[in-house]
Amino acid sequence: MFSLRSALALILGGALCLYPLLCGAGPNAPLGILTQAYDAHLNKAAAFPGLSVFEGEDVSTEPEGRLGVRVGRTTILLAGSSSASLHGIDGGAHVDLTAGTVSFNSPENGIVEIHAEEAFVRPGKNQLTQTEVTMPAPGILQIRARRGDLAFRYREEFQMLPEGATYRIYLDSPAEPDDSAGSGAQKSIRLRKVSYFVVGTAGAGLTAWGIYEAAHSGRGIESPAKP
Repeated sequence: MFSLRSALALILGGALCLYPLLCGAGPNAPLGILTQAYDAHLNKAAAFPGLSVFEGEDVSTEPEGRLGVRVGRTTILLAGSSSASLHGIDGGAHVDLTAGTVSFNSPENGIVEIHAEEAFVRPGKNQLTQTEVTMPAPGILQIRARRGDLAFRYREEFQMLPEGATYRIYLDSPAEPDDSAGSGAQKSIRLRKVSYFVVGTAGAGLTAWGIYEAAHSGRGIESPAKP
């Protein structure tokens, strides 16, 4: 009798230990957790720290709002007037930025990817990476590589962005003629081109951005959305 009771106790104890692991590995496991939130929303509900974020959920902020979410070892922050949706990718995070500014702090070997207007930004190496991506206008990205090199991809184009600078990227720059048809043929096919401008160091990027604009313009716990 004693042996039977001991065996049952061991089985029950093992089941209790495995239960959290089995639940966490299920399809409804949270993607991350909100670490800060004010004047912010998770889907259409008010967001607050401690809420779980699930695959594909939307996050957004009011003009003076802020929202932070931790996915694994990566921290993602939305500035004011920003919106995005969050997804899991290869054990990390994929952020679909639809408006505003998102920044991330990723450790060595951290996996995080920002997607904005068909462009993708992610750490270029297995190193600590601190980055900010802003959509100031349609077809334009401002990328601040505070720490760590970045890999930038837009359609067929790829570019490494070294750390320590702020980049202004035009996604649909004036196209170049396609010479593949030969010099004697009519050149009606035009190729899209991406233009890159370094507008300052990562720390002074916003100031440099303003100077560049002036010089080149005519104007001086559980998510409430889950059952």
